[in-house]
Formats: sequence, structure tokens, C-alpha cells
Amino acid sequence: MKLDILKNELNSHMADFVRAEAKEASVFWLKDKALPALREVAGTYTEALKDSAEGETGWCRFRDRVFLPCAVDGALWLIGKALDGMAAKQGG
Repeated sequence: MKLDILKNELNSHMADFVRAEAKEASVFWLKDKALPALREVAGTYTEALKDSAEGETGWCRFRDRVFLPCAVDGALWLIGKALDGMAAKQGG
């Protein structure tokens, strides 16, 4: 029951979340707060992957030493570039 109340409230106030100010604030929050935190967690994760690669061989070693760290770093880089571009267009 409580979930339905929350859903109805969110649906009735959705216009508040798509205003220009809310979208701009979301971009700046993602760029300035969320992305640095994600990068910190990702750094710890990729280091742990690289450490675990020492006990692996073949494709599993490649996965842990190269593929997964590059995928994580590449995704964060792409997200960062997109957020930088959006923030610049918004005047930030």
C-alpha cells in the first residue's frame, strides 16, 4: 500500500523533476559529487582486480588485468566527458 502512495506522489509531481533547474542541478550533482565517489570506488575495484589477476592464467588473467579495468575506466571517462559537455552548455 505505501508503495502505491509513493508511486502516485512521484507521478503527480513528475513535472517538478523535469524543469530546467532540476535537470541542471542533477547534472552538476552527478559531475561534482557522484562521479568523484564512483571513481574512488572504481579505483579500489580495479586495483583488487589487478591483484587477483596474479593467481590467474590465460583469458581470466587478461579479463582481470586488462579487460575489466579498462571497461570500468573507459565507462567512467565517457560519463565524465558527457557530464563536462553538458555542464559547459549549461554555463557551469
